[in-house]
Amino acid sequence: MNSDSRNNLPMRSDSLESNNSTNTSNNNLINYPSNVYPEELLETTGGLDLREFITVISRRKKLVMATALATMLLAVLITLLMQPVYRAYSTIKVERYVANANVEILNAEASRSDRDFFETQIQLIQTKALAQRVIDQLGLDKKATPTGFFSKLKTMLGSNSASDQDDKESMEDVFLENLTVKPISNSQLLSISYDSSNPQLAADISNAIAKTFVRQNLERRFDTASSYKTYVTDNIEVTRKSLEEAEQRFNSYAKENNIVQGPDGESTSTHALKKQAEELVVAEKERIEAEATYEIYKNDPSADAASIINNPYILSLKKASARLQAKYQSIRNKRSRSARNLKKEIEGLQSQIATEAESIKLSFKSKFLEAQQKEKMLRLQLDKLKIKALKQQSKSTKFNRLRREVEINQIAYNKQLEQLMAVNVASNVGTNNITIIDKASPPTKKYKPSLKTNLVFGLLLGLLLGMGIAFLREFIDDTIKDSQILEKISGLPVLSQLPELKVKTYKEVALQAAIKPRSALSESIRSLRTSLRFSTRNGAPQSIFITSSAPGEGKTSIAINLAIAYAQAGSKVLLIDADLRNPSVHKLLEIDNMEGLTNYLADPQAVNSDISHSSMIKNLKVVTSGPIPPDPVELLSGTKMTELLNITRNSYDHIIIDGPPVLGLADALVISNLSDATIVAVEAGKTRKAKLLDALKRLERANANLVGSVITRISREVNPEYDQQYYSYATVQKVTQIHSVKG
Repeated sequence: MNSDSRNNLPMRSDSLESNNSTNTSNNNLINYPSNVYPEELLETTGGLDLREFITVISRRKKLVMATALATMLLAVLITLLMQPVYRAYSTIKVERYVANANVEILNAEASRSDRDFFETQIQLIQTKALAQRVIDQLGLDKKATPTGFFSKLKTMLGSNSASDQDDKESMEDVFLENLTVKPISNSQLLSISYDSSNPQLAADISNAIAKTFVRQNLERRFDTASSYKTYVTDNIEVTRKSLEEAEQRFNSYAKENNIVQGPDGESTSTHALKKQAEELVVAEKERIEAEATYEIYKNDPSADAASIINNPYILSLKKASARLQAKYQSIRNKRSRSARNLKKEIEGLQSQIATEAESIKLSFKSKFLEAQQKEKMLRLQLDKLKIKALKQQSKSTKFNRLRREVEINQIAYNKQLEQLMAVNVASNVGTNNITIIDKASPPTKKYKPSLKTNLVFGLLLGLLLGMGIAFLREFIDDTIKDSQILEKISGLPVLSQLPELKVKTYKEVALQAAIKPRSALSESIRSLRTSLRFSTRNGAPQSIFITSSAPGEGKTSIAINLAIAYAQAGSKVLLIDADLRNPSVHKLLEIDNMEGLTNYLADPQAVNSDISHSSMIKNLKVVTSGPIPPDPVELLSGTKMTELLNITRNSYDHIIIDGPPVLGLADALVISNLSDATIVAVEAGKTRKAKLLDALKRLERANANLVGSVITRISREVNPEYDQQYYSYATVQKVTQIHSVKG
C-alpha cells in the first residue's frame, strides 16, 4: 500500500492493472494489491444465505404477489365451478367380545391389541365386499356419479381406465373414494361418513353401511362358528374310530396273555406282589417286637415285661389286692377272724397274680416262634410272586403302550366333545358386539368446496409458486443489481451509487445538482466528486471520460451533474460533449449547437480558437458536439482532439467528457485513451454482466485508465438493502443547523 502526505486512502487494482500500467504511472494512480481487502473473508462459505433469500424475495415481491393473487383467483374460480358435496355422518359402537375359554378360534379378534382391533374394523368397513352389498341394496349403480369438478374432469379425459374395463370395479372405487371411517378418540366409537352431491343419498348410504356392517359382523361370526363346528364334528368321528381300534387291540392282547387289570389299571400279579410286600413288612415288625420281649425275659426271668405290667387281668387283681391290703391294715391289730380271712384272700390274690404272670412269660417264646414262622412263610410267598411278576414284565411293555393309546384317544375324544358343546352354545348366542349409536340425517350445509380453505390453500400455493418463479428469474437474470456484485464482476471500485429519481422529465435529472442541491442524487454526485479526489496521488484527475457499456445508462446525467458539482465547489470546469453520434448536452443545457467540437476537429486551420459556450452555471463552460459528422471515429482519432485537451488543461481545473457508449463502436476507446481517467456508468437492474465485461475488455485493450464505476438508478426495488434515507437525514440535519444559527 502506498500513500502520500495528502491522501492515505488506498485504491484497488485488478486484472486491468497490467494493461493500464503505463497510464497509471503517468497519472499517478494509487495501486494496491487485491489481498488488502480480502472480500472472500466476508463471503458466506455455503448453505442457505437467509439475507440473500430475503433480498431476492424483496426484489421480486411484485412477481410473488402477482402470482399469489393469480393463484387465489384461480382457486376462487375452481371453487365456484365445483359441484357442492355434502357429508353425512353415522356413529357405531364397536366392543370387544368376551373371551370364550372353550372355543379358542372365536377369540382371534379378542387376542389382538386395541389399536389393531379397531384398525381391523375400519378396514373391514372399507372392503369392496361391503361396498358391493350396499351398492346392490340401494341400487347405486344407477344413481352414483362422480362428485366434484376434478372427478368429472378425470372422467372426461378418460383417465379412469377401470370404468372402461369393468363398470362394477369402477363403481366400487367411486364408492370407496367417497367413504371415510375414523375412530373417535378415547372411545369405542367409529364415525362413518359418506360424501355425495345429494344430501339425502349421503345419509342413506351412511346408514346402509352401518346396518350392513352390523349384519355382516353377525354373519361372519356365525360362519366362523359353523365352519369350526363342522371341523370339530369331523375330528370327533375320526377320534372315535381311533379309540375303538385302540380298545380292541388292548383287550385282545390282555386276553391272549392272561393279563387281568385292576380298577386302577394295575395288573393282578403286580397288585398281589405289592400286598405281599406290605404284609411281610408287618410280619417283620411283629417278629422283632416278640423277639425283643422274649430276649428280655430270657436274660432276666424275674423282670416283668411291659405286657405283664399292662395286662388288664393282672391289673384288676392288683387293684383288688390293694383294696384288701388297705382294709387289712385297719383291722390287723385286732387279731380277729375277719382279719385272718382278709389275709387269706390277699394271699390268694397274690398267688393268682404270680400264676398269671408266669403263664404270660411262658407265652413270650411261643409268640416269638410263631412270628418268626409267619415271616418265613410270607418271604417264601413273596419270592414266588416276584418270579411270577418278572415273567409277566416282558409282556407288560406292549400292554402299557396299548393302554396309553386307549387313554390318549379317550382324552382327545372327551376334549372334542366339550368343544362341540361349547361351539353349539356360542353359535346359538345372538348378541353382537357392534351397535348403531347415531343414524345419519341429511346434511343441510355443504362439506366442500370451502371457499375459505381454498383461498388459504391458493394463497400458500401462490406464495410458494411465486417464490419459485422469483428464484428462477433471479437465476436467469444476469444483470448487475448492487455495488458488491459490480465490484466483484468488474474488479473496479464503485465510486458512488446514484439513486433513481421519480421525475417527469430527463432534464430534471441531468440538472439535479443545480436545481436541488440537497437531493439524494446531488449528495451522491458530491460523493462521486470526493471519491475522484482520492483516486490519484495528486487529487482528482483533470480530464475525466464518462462512458457506459450500452446507451441509456445515465452517463450524460453523470457528466453534467459532476461538472456542476465541481463548478459549485469553485473550480473552473469544461464540459465536452464528445458523443458525436447522439449528442444531448446542448439540449439539456439549452445551448446553441451550430458550432462545436466537430467544427474544431474538422477544420485544420482552427488553432487556439475558443469553441466553448457559457452556461447557466457559474464557472462551467460547455463544448457542444456540433453538427453530427459522417465519420466520428476519424475526427476523434486525429491530432486535433489531443491538441484540444492539451490546450484546455492550462485553462480549466477539470475537463469532463461525455462520450458515447462502448457498444460495438471505437469512439469510446479513442477518447478513453486520451483521458486521464475513465469512469464506467452501470445502470442497476439493466446492465448485463456479459456486456459490461465485454466493454471493460475493450477499454482495457485501448489502455484506458479505469479508475472506477458508478452504479445508477439504484432503488429498493432493484436492491432492497439500498437505503437513501441517510441523505434525507443529512439534509434535515443541515437545515436544522442553519436555522439554529440564524436564530
